[in-house]
Amino acid sequence: MRVVIPSRKRVEGCRHVLRLFPGATVVVHEGEAEAYAGLGAELLEHPPEVRGIAPLKNWILDSVQDEVVFIVDDDISVLKAMPGRPRRSAPIADPRVIAEILANAEQMARAAGAPVFGFNANGGDVRKFRNQEPFALSGWVGGAMGIIGRELRFDPTLKVRADIDFCLQAQLKHRCIFIDLRFAFVEQRFNNTGGNAHMRSEERNQRELAYLKQKWGKWLSIRPGKTTVRLIVNVGRRQNLVVAR
Repeated sequence: MRVVIPSRKRVEGCRHVLRLFPGATVVVHEGEAEAYAGLGAELLEHPPEVRGIAPLKNWILDSVQDEVVFIVDDDISVLKAMPGRPRRSAPIADPRVIAEILANAEQMARAAGAPVFGFNANGGDVRKFRNQEPFALSGWVGGAMGIIGRELRFDPTLKVRADIDFCLQAQLKHRCIFIDLRFAFVEQRFNNTGGNAHMRSEERNQRELAYLKQKWGKWLSIRPGKTTVRLIVNVGRRQNLVVAR
């Protein structure tokens, strides 16, 4: 499994993420390679014409030879364990433990026949975790996404909302993805500078939401909230998982 961190104008934030994923490959614009050289990480430089989330992730899939690619946002701050009382939910910072959690999620995804795996996207709020539902086989993941194989492609039309479309493609073709709800990578999303912020605007956001709704119809619900928009995948998957030992 190759861990890849796409980054843009967030050298210090990327330095923090590398503490969680030492040995990860950092993907940067070729014009920023000098700024990132001080990180001491392996750099993979993409050409200037690759712009937006979907084109960049497709380029990563084409450029990285490992069968499994785990793509991590450069603003990840911590990994949290969801089970237990809120005060007992200590952050996980040991890279060896994090690597074991990733390997376990990959194994479970393969057992389920899922080409995509990820983790809880509730922002690390342990109050929203249900102990009777430690895993999910439908939904969507973003910010920290594992991809097995190269069958699926990101929709190049989408510059900011590509992850949910990719997960829906996986569920259409393979009937499921695998989400380990016991763990959550906490990140700053739409209120951060750098990264993909230069691509975001209210006009683009609304255009891509309309495109997604037209493309996926009843399988995707879009619910405006106080601070952001909730995207809900309406695909039911509750079959039991059996992992060979």
